[in-house]
Amino acid sequence: MISVNEFKELLEKNSSVNAYEIKDRVNESFQLFYVMRNLETNRSVNVEELRAEIYVDFDEFRGSSSVTVTSADDLETVAKKIDDAIEKAKKAKNPYYPLVSKTENLTKISEKKQNLALNAKIAADAIFAGEGQENSQLNATEVFADHDRIHFLNSNGVEHVYDEYAMFYETIPSYNGEKEDVELYFNQYNGAPDQEKYSSDIRTALANVKHRYNAVKPSNVCIPEDTLIAVQKDMLNDVLTNFAAELNYSRQYYKMSHFSLGDRISEVPFDMVLKGEEEGVSNSSPVDGNGIILKETKVIDQGVAAAYWGNQRFGYYLKEKEITGNYPVAVISNYPVISEEDSKRPQLIIMNFSSPQLDTASGYFGGEVRLGLLKVGDKITPLTGFSISGNIYEAINTVRFSKETDVVCPKDSMSVKGPKFMYFDQVKIH
Repeated sequence: MISVNEFKELLEKNSSVNAYEIKDRVNESFQLFYVMRNLETNRSVNVEELRAEIYVDFDEFRGSSSVTVTSADDLETVAKKIDDAIEKAKKAKNPYYPLVSKTENLTKISEKKQNLALNAKIAADAIFAGEGQENSQLNATEVFADHDRIHFLNSNGVEHVYDEYAMFYETIPSYNGEKEDVELYFNQYNGAPDQEKYSSDIRTALANVKHRYNAVKPSNVCIPEDTLIAVQKDMLNDVLTNFAAELNYSRQYYKMSHFSLGDRISEVPFDMVLKGEEEGVSNSSPVDGNGIILKETKVIDQGVAAAYWGNQRFGYYLKEKEITGNYPVAVISNYPVISEEDSKRPQLIIMNFSSPQLDTASGYFGGEVRLGLLKVGDKITPLTGFSISGNIYEAINTVRFSKETDVVCPKDSMSVKGPKFMYFDQVKIH
């Protein structure tokens, strides 16, 4: 593979390239693969990904296209890729916008490199410590401990070098019943191995797969009319990050948002602060994809839209004085927790969706539920084969938040640190 400097020289020699951003990511990963509790394979991986976004100016427009360098490329093949990308960029007629400039260059490298093999082993031990329930087990488990060294530079002289660490595991919890065997899928991303959380979450996952085995259709039970619907994990993340996205520069520019600054988003007060880095979050980063150093921004203040945020392009279009950059983390705080009275109401806790859905335009959210737990007093009845639906722009006005907290880290979207559950009463059960 060619070097970063060789790539940079090729871009600068091409007179048709008006600007560029280069990102060089070197990934080290230690991986464990288990069948039951038996370690079948361990693997150490070192992969480099070198790519650039090139910009071509014509008339009043600026087009862009990407170039990815592989280990099979030499200088000649990369030069050809750049020429091809230039032709593609000429077809993208975006209004002109400048790249990031006039920012300090950041170097944030760990003083002591983490032991990835040790991190993976600590995680695996914590995962298997969560087993022990009768007739339940983890059929297959994969553990990944990652370290990325990232080198970013652009044609305006901005240059950053920084480290990112992440943990990921996925597993298949199963229950061996008299009638049949049942499996579910569970995964989790974190910034570092969290032994207590891993063991606790595995115990919950194994309990859930047993509940799935015993689950009945809602038509077989009586669901009280005053039942609260509790969502968590993916759906909670989708709901809260949608309200962050409502205040993104791009939605404001295209006039696709339901809210402007000063509008009340929810009658229930809560704060949302967007950050680049947060402890325990796997996709934390000190800078965004355009090289903007991320400083935290409070976008929702006690339920009211307080600030816009977003990337270099749309911030420039909106004439923002200080462009925030794109954030990977939302932290929710200063919210009222569910009252003792409401906590005694019947609850339908959604444990697993087949596929959670949220339509940003209409506000529809819900989906088919693979497993829900109906809690009435001390009695818990597992349910399956039903759907829920509601309008998030209405339901957010009467939401309740749990006292328990959690961190939800999807692979390719914004993470949320805040309440473990959101409780709604304006949601229908089908």
